[in-house]
This record gives sequence, structure tokens and C-alpha cells, in this order.
Amino acid sequence: MPFGLKMGNRKNLVHRILTPRLLRRNEEKYRETEALVKKFKKEQTDVRKPFADDSPEKEEGTGEQIQHTVRDFCEQTTFHGVNMIFTTTLFWVRVLWVIISFICIGLCLYSFSHIKAKYDRQEKIVNVELMFESAPFPAITVCNLNPFKNHLARSVPEISETLDAFHQAVVYSNDATMDELTGRGKRSLNDGPSFKYLQYEPVYSDCSCVPGKQECIAQTSIPRSLENACICNYDRQDGSAWPCYSAQTWEKSICPECNDIGFCNVPNTTGNGNIPCYCQLAMGYCVFLPESRVRRVWEFQGNKIPEKGSPLRKEYLEQLTQLGYGNMTDQVAITTQAKEKMILKMSGLHPQRRAALGYGKSEFIKMCSFNGQQCNIDTEFKLYIDSSFGNCYTFNADPNKNLTSSRAGPSYGLRLMLFVNTSDYLPTTEATGVRLAIHGKQECPFPDTFGYSAPTGAISSFGISLRKLNRLPDKNCYNEDSPPRDNIYKEYKYEPEGCFRSCYQRRMIGKCGCADPRFPNPWGRSPWCDSRNSTVLNCLTTEGAKLSLKNRCRCIHPCKQDQYTTTYSAAKWPSASTQSHCEDQSKDCNRYLHQHAAMIEIYYEQMSYEILSESESYSWFNLMADMGGQAGLFLGASIMSVIEFLFFAVRTFGIACNSKRWKQKNERLRAEELNDAEKGSSTNNN
Repeated sequence: MPFGLKMGNRKNLVHRILTPRLLRRNEEKYRETEALVKKFKKEQTDVRKPFADDSPEKEEGTGEQIQHTVRDFCEQTTFHGVNMIFTTTLFWVRVLWVIISFICIGLCLYSFSHIKAKYDRQEKIVNVELMFESAPFPAITVCNLNPFKNHLARSVPEISETLDAFHQAVVYSNDATMDELTGRGKRSLNDGPSFKYLQYEPVYSDCSCVPGKQECIAQTSIPRSLENACICNYDRQDGSAWPCYSAQTWEKSICPECNDIGFCNVPNTTGNGNIPCYCQLAMGYCVFLPESRVRRVWEFQGNKIPEKGSPLRKEYLEQLTQLGYGNMTDQVAITTQAKEKMILKMSGLHPQRRAALGYGKSEFIKMCSFNGQQCNIDTEFKLYIDSSFGNCYTFNADPNKNLTSSRAGPSYGLRLMLFVNTSDYLPTTEATGVRLAIHGKQECPFPDTFGYSAPTGAISSFGISLRKLNRLPDKNCYNEDSPPRDNIYKEYKYEPEGCFRSCYQRRMIGKCGCADPRFPNPWGRSPWCDSRNSTVLNCLTTEGAKLSLKNRCRCIHPCKQDQYTTTYSAAKWPSASTQSHCEDQSKDCNRYLHQHAAMIEIYYEQMSYEILSESESYSWFNLMADMGGQAGLFLGASIMSVIEFLFFAVRTFGIACNSKRWKQKNERLRAEELNDAEKGSSTNNN
């Protein structure tokens, strides 16, 4: 075959093969272009068409678009129950999957509630760490169990009256019955003498009178009646009643003037006053007459009560009720109440005066050693005045000094010999010995609440162990950086006991209008309560009981706290062979120390301490992990499923917003076309 013929045939063959393909390709491009043009023209027509969005076709298109989006989500979601409901074609299968899905959702929500409850309990794990090193030595506060010296306290009229009333109540409790006190009316306690600090006062006493002489001798026995008694001039300082004269020879009168100690000028002499007094005119002797009832010697010095049938018995019982001991025959309860009254009255005194009534540092602390070395008692002990125990002294109170024990054991701790002098104890002090508190250097001692008692005649050993607590800084503890502003112990660190006392003081100020003298009053906005006022005392007692019963104070622990645990042991002291503490080296000295002194030892039992730190038992991360596990177990869902749902919600919201925007835009175009049509019609009319 010729070459040219071959080439021509080859071209025809290629043309016949490629032409249909090119035509089909061109036709497809043409159809696509034509469709785009039609779509563009339709959009332009729809934009200019009035009332386009009000057509049912448009609304139906938007609804179909949202419906299509929902169906796509339900068919593709990883929430297995939803997927099965929308993909199945059988009705009963769809109903079955709906029931199963609701059951699984209920179980999932139920498990969520349990997980959330576990998280809300805020359970904690306590990690214990044992530190093998020297622990800082705590502060030690020591007090005498007897707060004030008896002979000095009786020089204070308020204390003397309180002790006399206590004596009267104790004497009656020995043989009185409850029935005799029931139903007795109370008299006002505000009828006290006007002059509280007079030295002399008239008192009734049973007397032994010498025939032919007017002067009599006072006795503590009970007379048959007041007419058979005598009236004596009673010296409050030394407790003597002299001179005494028959009661029938005394007359109530009005004296022109009385001096500071209670003696008055007889009537019709110099002076401008109008003062009631008792006068023995035959001797020219007058004393100030108190506004209240004249006291009876047999009530506060005697050991008996008036017998049944005596005209003085009823008066005696009424006086006992007036003093606040009505219906009380238990001596323990009487002593407790007398202590409270005395503490209130002593707290009302000036701090310097209270300190003068107590025990001095050198008088109380006789010997001291720490870590095997002698202490400097004058410089290493700081005075702390406690409302219950009077003068207390704190060792290691300087926060700038860090004392540590070189070894464990009594010889390397603090050893004290304390002299309490039991011969000068108040009658309300029930035990002989000392009170001590072990606390941090920046913490308030509170010996009445957290203290330990040690008896005289014994060597008391207190082995201590330190435990440091680090709590999680949450709502259940106070952080040191943000202590409560209303704490009345501002010079000390926050403690729950200080918080409760601060709450109590705020309540007393709010309810009684005055501050309890037993606790600090740093705000200074209210005066101290007058312990001589019965109304104030009743308010303090009543409101204090209400506060304790209703527990209105929310006091929590500090986030960081040092706790000292104590073990106690004791042995008789001093021994017969030990006479180093006695100057005369006699057995009488040892007996004297056994009665009036105590030896104290405070030391670390071991040279290590514990650190207890709290950590979360169930954190927020555990909460999310458990909830995710339950969601995967019951629903087959995960974080990705949640993200899918969020995307679906955003997409649906976008479709709805776009539809709203198109509607608003078409309304504007319709309004413009209407305006144009109105303008055109007006132009044609013109």
C-alpha cells in the first residue's frame, strides 16, 4: 500500500475516534454553563421579585433544609441509639430502639448523680510523712490552780461578798432540803450598798454581854431573834467585829457626814449631808447604814443555819435565794457558780490590780532548766493574765528565738519547780497544784480549755509529740493570709477557740450592750459589763446559754496547724533521800514541799515528728473521666460526640439566621419597589 494512502487512512481513523469524545465533553461543559446561567438569572429574578419570601415554596425550602440537616446528623452521629432510630425502616424496631435509648439515658443520668454526689463530698486523702530531725520546742504556759491569794482577794469588797455568799450556801447545803427553797421569791440584787469600798459596816451578831457593861463580845452562833442580837462594827479587812452593843441600843438616824472608811458624824454636828446611819448615841458612835439588808455574822462566818421554827430561818433562805444559790444543795454546783461569779467580778478589775492579787514570777517559779542548762527566770518567762487562773507565765514566748531539744527525754526538755502555797488558797479552789498549756509560740494559751493539771507533791512528766497539719485551702479552713477581721485575739494566730470567744463577745455586745470582762474588747465601741449589776449578769448568763445551745458560731480550723499530743505520768515527790531543795536539810522541809510545791517536766518523747498533708481524693479530672466512662457505657458517646452535637447546633442556628436575614432583605426590596411604583404612578398622573 502507498505511503500517502496509509497516512490518510490513519488520520481518518483518529478523527472518527476522538470526535465523539470531544463532542460529549463540550456538550457537558455547555450544559453546566447553561445551568449556571439559569441559576444566576433565577437568583436575579428572585431578588427583584416582590413578595418572594412570602411564597410557600420558599418557606418550605427552608424547612426542608433544616429537616435535611437534622436527618444527616441523626444518620451520621456517634450517639448509637439516635442513629439506630433514624436508619431503621421497620416501625416496631424503631419503637424498640426509642425505649432502649430512654432507658439508657435514665441509667446514665442516675450514674451522673452518684458521681456528682461523690465529688460534692470533697473526700480527702491524708499523706503521712515522718521527719527524723529536731522539732521546734513549743511554748509552755504555767499557772497556779489558785488564781488569787486569799488574804489579798478578800480586800476587794466584791470578792469578799462573793466568798461570804459561797460560805453561806455551802453551810446550808450540808443539811438543807430542796423543798425548803422551792417557791421562795427573789429579791433584787441591785440593793447593794452605795459605797462599795467602805472598810467598816454594821452587822448583826450573837453576843455575850457582861452584866453592868454596855459593850458585848461577838460570836458566830445564831441568836434566838434579832431583838436578842447585838450590832457590831465589822472591819472588812481583818474580819473582826468590834465594838458590839445590844441591838436595842442602836437607832437608825440621819448623819450629816461620813468619811471614806464608814465612820459618820453623830446627828446635830457639822456637815451638810443627808446620809442614813446606825448610831449608838450613848457612846456617840455612828457607822454608815447600807441601803441593802444589814449582814449577819452567822451567815458568812458561822457553820450552822437557823433551826426550823426560828424567825431567822425564813430570812436566811430568802437571802440565800437573793444571792443566786436558791434551790441549790449540791456543793459541786455551788462551787462552780461561785467560781463563775468571782471570775466575772475579778475580770472587771484593772489588769494591774488583778496582777497584784496573784502570784509573782519569782514567788511562783523557784527553779528552771532547759536542755540541761539553767534558765533565766526573769527574762525567759512572760506574764500572761488569764481570767480563770490569774497570773500565768509563758516559757519560749519570743517568736524570734527558736529553741530545740538536743535529745529526747526529760533531762533535755523543760523542768520546773513551782511553789503554789496552798495555805493561802481561796475556798472556791477545789484542788492544789498547777495548770499548764502546751501551744505554739504565736498561739493564745487558753489554759482553762486546753490545759493539763499537775498536783503538788508529785513530779509530773508530760511527753509530747509534734504533728504538723497541712489542710487543703478550701472553705473548710482559714488561710493564714486572710484571717477573720473580727478576731478579738489580734496579737495571736487564728484558732477555733479564739473564733468562738470572738463570736461570744460580739453577741454579748449586741444583746447586753456591753463587753464580757473575761475576754478582750479590741473594738472599744462598748463599755465593759458591770459585774455588780444583776441585770447585766443575768443577760450574760442567759445569752451565753443561748449561744451554746444554738451553736450560732461557725468556727473552722486553720489550714496550717501544729498539734502537740501529750502522754502523762507522775511519781511522788520529793523522795525522802532528796533534800537538795531544802535549806535546812530536814524532813519537815520535804513535807512542806510535798504540800506546797510541784515538779514539772515537759519533753519530746522522740526526735521526730509527723507531717500530715491533705490531697484531693476525687478531683475535677476524676469527675470528668467517670462521667465520660458512663456516657460511653450507656450511650456510646464521647467528647467527639459532644463536639458533633455542637457543630450540628451551630449549623442549624446558621440556617435559621440566614433565612431570617433573607426575609428582612426581601422586605426592604419590596418596600423600595412599592415606593418606586407609587412615584411612577404619580408621575404619570402629572
